[in-house]
Amino acid sequence: MKNLILTSQDDIASMNIRDNLLSLDNWKKIDVFNGFPVYENEDFYMVHIKGPKIHAENIDEEIRFRLGIEFDTIVVASQHKSASKMKSLTVHPIGNWGVAEAGGKSGEVVPTNPWLMSEYLRVLKKYQFGDYNVSFEATHHGPYLETKTLFIEIGATEEEWRDDKAGEVVAMTILRTREKKYPAIMGFGGGHYVPRITDIALKYRVSVGHMVPRYAIDSIDEVKIEKACKKSFCDAAYLHRKGLKGPEREKVKNILEKLGIKIVDSKTLEPL
Repeated sequence: MKNLILTSQDDIASMNIRDNLLSLDNWKKIDVFNGFPVYENEDFYMVHIKGPKIHAENIDEEIRFRLGIEFDTIVVASQHKSASKMKSLTVHPIGNWGVAEAGGKSGEVVPTNPWLMSEYLRVLKKYQFGDYNVSFEATHHGPYLETKTLFIEIGATEEEWRDDKAGEVVAMTILRTREKKYPAIMGFGGGHYVPRITDIALKYRVSVGHMVPRYAIDSIDEVKIEKACKKSFCDAAYLHRKGLKGPEREKVKNILEKLGIKIVDSKTLEPL
């Protein structure tokens, strides 16, 4: 089954990536969605929308209903903002551990594709150039969808969003990357860019799904983690122990133990 690439008119980086996608492959116009052409190639559909992607609630249902197409995973091409203004190429799952302040539903995460997302990270690292940082981001923001979804982003200022080289790298990553079915895990601990969990995915045969940063530990509970594990198709969990305080580690370990989710570490993982 094909995947769906979602791009947006209100997002400079998204349009940059879209332009590069169109130039790098042979696409056929197959329909129109809200005034914008819908494209198809051998592996993807590409749909363009007008408004903010993080508030495009249930856009998967609308696309299926209006276009009559089926797809496995939604890949959202997006810009990334950060206070640090660090140049970055990132990938992440979506959802909210706590209150939904940027789209989606409070306390609900969206199904993701750990096998594709982790391979995107590895390919972005392979294509890394200049002073761009490549990393995961922890699970955050909307929209709420029922389809496996991930964001792939260029950050963090308009200069980077318009960088044609960055747009080309992200577009090539999307077009050339295929899933690798390594065991899926959830990640816990660290900051928003989850550096240790990023490192684990770059070095070992694992596929990372939802990630809970340290700042969200107070928001999680057994119910949320059980749902997130199912929506990550996870076999186990990885804890960045130094990225969690003692009480936070104990909370996570107790939740995982109650749910019967095993904890893995780098000593038990197979190197790439």
